[in-house]
Amino acid sequence: MTAEPTTDAGDKDASTGDASTGKGATAGAVPAAHTVRDVAPPAHTAAEAMRAERSAPGNGMFRWSGVWRVYVWARGAEIRAEAGRVAALRPGDAEVPGVLAAVEEHVDVAEAYANERQGTRRWLTGQAVEGAWSNIHGATVLLYGLLPARELEGRAPEVLATGRAYLAADDARVQRLAARVAAGDVGEQDRPLLQSVLRAAYQAAAVESGRVRSFRNMLLGGVLILSLIVCGLVALGAAFPSWIPMCGHGTLLSMLGPNATLPQVCPTGGPGPSHGDVPLVALLGVLGAALATAASLSTRSELSTRYSLAVAQNLLKAPAGVATAILGLLILNSGFVPGFTGLSSQTAILVWAMVFGYAQQIVTRFVDQRANSLLHAASPDAPAGQSTR
Repeated sequence: MTAEPTTDAGDKDASTGDASTGKGATAGAVPAAHTVRDVAPPAHTAAEAMRAERSAPGNGMFRWSGVWRVYVWARGAEIRAEAGRVAALRPGDAEVPGVLAAVEEHVDVAEAYANERQGTRRWLTGQAVEGAWSNIHGATVLLYGLLPARELEGRAPEVLATGRAYLAADDARVQRLAARVAAGDVGEQDRPLLQSVLRAAYQAAAVESGRVRSFRNMLLGGVLILSLIVCGLVALGAAFPSWIPMCGHGTLLSMLGPNATLPQVCPTGGPGPSHGDVPLVALLGVLGAALATAASLSTRSELSTRYSLAVAQNLLKAPAGVATAILGLLILNSGFVPGFTGLSSQTAILVWAMVFGYAQQIVTRFVDQRANSLLHAASPDAPAGQSTR
């Protein structure tokens, strides 16, 4: 079973192109607009693909290649080698050339997707990643139709593991294949079953990966919106300190009597609200969120998926920490909490701001739980019983 690599990096421009191979321009002719695939035909080895990527026009230093491209190139080279071996084993077979041509076309298209430069829109939609892997999977399914019958029994456990990773345990195809593998008599008659299980598993993997990608995009949108809100809140508090009061009254001075004037205790240490109160509280909130993020890294388990949610999850914690720090201090100073009469010192205010920033974990943990659920469903490496499929 081939584990697909995690990728969460987008390419930096929106150059596009069709899947055809570009032809050389005749002398004196006006060249048409070219794409990566027009200028350089699909590579036939991983090394040639990497050279084509580096040498294609416009491939500047700001391009983020993505590890998934390396896996696509390597898998494409492996499929081509397998196809060549099968062709040598079945000379004169009228069925082989047509299937091999289809396999070659799938690999060419997959490598063309891997060689393209992708813009933000294609990165968000996952067009390159999904296009490359769907063609690699298509070529793999077709290749199973040509393998010698004596090799099917050795390949069947791998197909069964892929089916169990993505399909339901009670799927009839998986159960039937498991029985055939247990019996140890997988042969030519099981070739359609192997292809059916592979095809269904790859389709299910694409669906689960699509859910991870959609959730990642939702997270990034949430990070953007929440960041704009908290930035506006911090800017408002910095411009008009009295509108978002972060100051409290010293509780120890309340023994002076009911008629005593209680001095205010503010985050910046001044006698009254200042322009730096809200920004300082926001900074402490981010610090608390960063501590929570560092703590979560020790328990995070990375799974092999087409997309990663770790960056989006951690980015969400920063604006969430700012929001909880500001709202938390407002609640404490409002007298809403029974038995809590106020903040007694500048140090107490700063500590509470960091504590509330750390406490954003109470809210974002629901996002983390959903992310972990989706990642387990999309990964072939998820331990049994932890998937939501």
